[in-house]
Amino acid sequence: MKKIILLFCAGCTLVNVFGQVGIGTVNPTNSSMLEISSTSDGGTTYKGFMPPRVDVAAQRDLINPSVNDVGLMVFVESIGCLQIWNGTNWENINCLDRIAVEPWINEFHYDNIGADLGEFVEIAGPTGLDLGNYRLLFYNGVDGSVYYGLNLSGIIDNESNNFGALSFSPPSIQNEMEGIALIKRSNGQVIQFISYEGSFTATENLANGMTSIDIVVFEDGTDSAGLSIQLTGTGDFYGDFIWNAPTDDSPGDLNVGQNIN
Repeated sequence: MKKIILLFCAGCTLVNVFGQVGIGTVNPTNSSMLEISSTSDGGTTYKGFMPPRVDVAAQRDLINPSVNDVGLMVFVESIGCLQIWNGTNWENINCLDRIAVEPWINEFHYDNIGADLGEFVEIAGPTGLDLGNYRLLFYNGVDGSVYYGLNLSGIIDNESNNFGALSFSPPSIQNEMEGIALIKRSNGQVIQFISYEGSFTATENLANGMTSIDIVVFEDGTDSAGLSIQLTGTGDFYGDFIWNAPTDDSPGDLNVGQNIN
């Protein structure tokens, strides 16, 4: 009798190992090794499928897949993208139009005594975010037109609690009343439209018809180079921080007095 029971159990094990597996269904399709049903009670309730998730790209990289792992998938929350391993690199299958925390303009310098030096705009945001999906538009405050556009690039690093910053240097940032818009390229969303030395209404491009938000503080051209306007405070998104008058700059690094929680 014991031999018969053992043989029966072994047979059950083989069915589980080599047969199709169904979750929520007892009749998985023959074309799939695994089929997951959206309902297990005949249609009274429904549920979705949650792929493996990691907080940031650095955690994804710890998976360390090989060339034999083509097709491996994971969702990276910081950039809002479902990714697949192609044997060499991770590729985006699809990225959400909105992620939990969008990047923001964190610091910039445009005017100093004499010829302007070291002009830049710094973007801060969650670690692992690919800024290749974002663009800066520089607006003239007199007529609301765009005088320069800059496509961003690079992956935000981890400087504090899974947030960091990258700096970008356009050829020139105009003085007096001007504006900067941060654009999401995938859907044309205007993430920010700020200005200095006053506010105005954009007359073209993606911010057309929008009125800029004056950050109030500004550079008056009497300070030496090496200073910037920057955000300080405690938080983890743009609205948590406040703009400050020119102080020592730190392009590419989160600001002194900016605490990420």
